Amino acid sequence: MASRTILLSSVLSMFVFINFADAKGKSDKRTIKALKASIGYLASDSLDGRRTGTEGEKRAGDYIVAAYTKAGVQPYKGNYRYPFNFVDGKEIMPLTKISIGGKVITDRSEAFPLPFTVNSKSVSGDVMPGVYESGNIWMIPLYADKDEANDAHFDWEKFVYEKAKDVQKQGATGVVFFDSYDAKYPASFNKKSDFEPLDIPVIMLSYKAYTSYVHDGSVAVEMMNILKKTDRRGTNIAAYIDNKAKYTVVLGAHYDHLGHGEDGNSLNAKKDGQIHNGADDNASGTAALLQMASRIKNSKLKKYNYMFINFSGEELGLLGSKAIVKEEKLDSTQIAYMINMDMVGRLNDSTHALTVGGVGSSPAWFTVIDKSNPNFKIGYDSSGVGPSDHTSFYYQSIPVLFFFTGLHTDYHKPSDDADKINYKGEAMVINYIYDVVKKMETLPKPQFTPTKQTTVGKVRFKVTLGIMPDYSFQDGGVRVDGVSEGKPAIKAGIKGGDIIIQLGDNKINGMQTYMEALGKFAEGDKTTVKVLRDGKEVTMTIEFNK
Repeated sequence: MASRTILLSSVLSMFVFINFADAKGKSDKRTIKALKASIGYLASDSLDGRRTGTEGEKRAGDYIVAAYTKAGVQPYKGNYRYPFNFVDGKEIMPLTKISIGGKVITDRSEAFPLPFTVNSKSVSGDVMPGVYESGNIWMIPLYADKDEANDAHFDWEKFVYEKAKDVQKQGATGVVFFDSYDAKYPASFNKKSDFEPLDIPVIMLSYKAYTSYVHDGSVAVEMMNILKKTDRRGTNIAAYIDNKAKYTVVLGAHYDHLGHGEDGNSLNAKKDGQIHNGADDNASGTAALLQMASRIKNSKLKKYNYMFINFSGEELGLLGSKAIVKEEKLDSTQIAYMINMDMVGRLNDSTHALTVGGVGSSPAWFTVIDKSNPNFKIGYDSSGVGPSDHTSFYYQSIPVLFFFTGLHTDYHKPSDDADKINYKGEAMVINYIYDVVKKMETLPKPQFTPTKQTTVGKVRFKVTLGIMPDYSFQDGGVRVDGVSEGKPAIKAGIKGGDIIIQLGDNKINGMQTYMEALGKFAEGDKTTVKVLRDGKEVTMTIEFNK
């Protein structure tokens, strides 16, 4: 505790807040110095990659809170920290029982439930490998041959899920998969599995367990799997300038990153557990937000109140921004507009490309966005929906802007380090954003306009429903966080908060079955969609377009 306090005090002594009465050149130099200090600390190994819910996230939060305090920016509603909980996966409970040949196996490296097993259902019987009878437990080899067992690209979890799902339909009361080849890359329990629960117990036996306890002929099998959802806690940070105005402007940036890649979102090919420091993603946006807070605090901007939110859980599906929007009821009745800064530290000195997203969410944006600025080649994205935290505000009918200097080869890799930041370029981006905020003070509260959704992501379907799923929801079905203008969902009458439980003849238990169902439709198809709304089933007709 003491060592962290000393380190934080040392770093904050380098943190420079700008007196914007200085000449612009001197001010830019001090901005660059401040950015180097902030990003240098936030993207240092001592913060261990700022993974949501970790000590590294807390240390980053301590730094941010201390920075706001030093700048004289007060906590929002008396608190800087706004914790939120979310489901992090599943864990195997001690009461789980797996018995093979009369031997109870407690070593979970030898025998473990699959994460999509039915919960708390006991089955037993005499089982013979390769003999499959309805009404009995099936014992199935995991690998077809030695080559498959040593193939690093073999998707064993998908194989066992689809196989178990199939044999469940054929009347199996349970499934035991086994490794008979001593695989080079052995299966292990995936607590973050996306596959939905089946109605039968499913377990995996290692090579050691199989050769030790399964012999020629039948073997007695008894299993009851007990899994529990695990929670994790992240913390948003919110600061506030109260100008006693009717409306508030939100400026935001997420400060979490990937840690060592434990959540499976690293693009590091080696998968060797290196620290992902996230200098651009998103220490750059965090540092920019702190500078914006200092600048606005020392300005004459008084038309709006100003709220500064550092989000956590962005890398896990915008969890932090969704949480604070919901819990603090942040919507268009109180928020004038929202500006999000995510990855603003790698301005290319050759192209000068700066993407401004969300410009279609209000007519006001075309009044204040200066495309002729000689420092940038501005690229527009009209959609209010995108892969960052402004999306959570857009779905509350709040006009949004999203600033982004572009992807690069270090994205989501351990190589996204502070020495690769274009500090001069980021200072120019901050100046540009401040000018937008300053111009907005001269205009009426911006009008919100819905936008068409830009296709984002790697998965491609022939059709789209046009929803923003709540990826943290794991209670059956797919809960809708928001719907996009002009898409099939909104035309059918689907609303935010609805839980999709069936699409056509396909029951929806979660994201996996939702994507499988969506892949069965083509443009022009008509079907029905069934949702739970306030606990009641509602059926609607839907027609797909692209």
